[in-house]
Amino acid sequence: MIPPLVYSSNQYKSLAEELASSIGTTCIDQNKISHHSHLFLSDSGLSFFHPQARSSKNFIIDFNSGTTSWRMRRADHEKLIKKALGKHEAPLNILDCTAGMLQDTLLFLSLGHKVTAVEQSKILFFLLNDGINRSNNQEIFKSLTLINANACSYALRATKFDIIYFDPMYPSSKKNALNSGKLEYIARILATESINNNPTQDFKVLSKVPIKKMIVKRPIKAEPFSQTINYQVHGKTTRFDIYI
Repeated sequence: MIPPLVYSSNQYKSLAEELASSIGTTCIDQNKISHHSHLFLSDSGLSFFHPQARSSKNFIIDFNSGTTSWRMRRADHEKLIKKALGKHEAPLNILDCTAGMLQDTLLFLSLGHKVTAVEQSKILFFLLNDGINRSNNQEIFKSLTLINANACSYALRATKFDIIYFDPMYPSSKKNALNSGKLEYIARILATESINNNPTQDFKVLSKVPIKKMIVKRPIKAEPFSQTINYQVHGKTTRFDIYI
């Protein structure tokens, strides 16, 4: 169930009503705001609030600051991603089955590739669209197609891609739970929408898609989804399993 959308002032009322209709939820003004989870439209953009989140701040997608902006500028230095993609004469057409916050998608775009990023969460999909609309770098997003769908269902119909990229959420641990409020918020968004993906099952479905190459991002010590790996690219905390 999608929580209500709250707007901060009357100047956003019509936009909030239009957005709420697209998302499939109700729209209320700030005077009726509650401590239940809700979307929030204000001068800052569209954000999400959850009462049980450790962070006191609303969750918002921002491509203009922080680590996301840094990674966009430093894409050429992301050697692991480049090794995983391999050599190619022309820009690749990549299907990112786990859009998330678009961090790896932005690296692909910065390296000159075309990306279709699929996000199952409707809340996250609209937060991403809002972040893209507020971005100072609109040029990079011209090669992005953002889809709100189940990635496995979408991939089974796909034929035009060179690479499938699969980055399931890492298993929860005390370390990543404490260090990433954003990951916690994404987990709460998925729970709010009752989205319970099974990475092992998703991998089995995606591995049947007739595409030349599949790249799977995993924690460095995690068990691979399959022993039929063609090669791996290792970092300090992350590795890429490549299936051809």
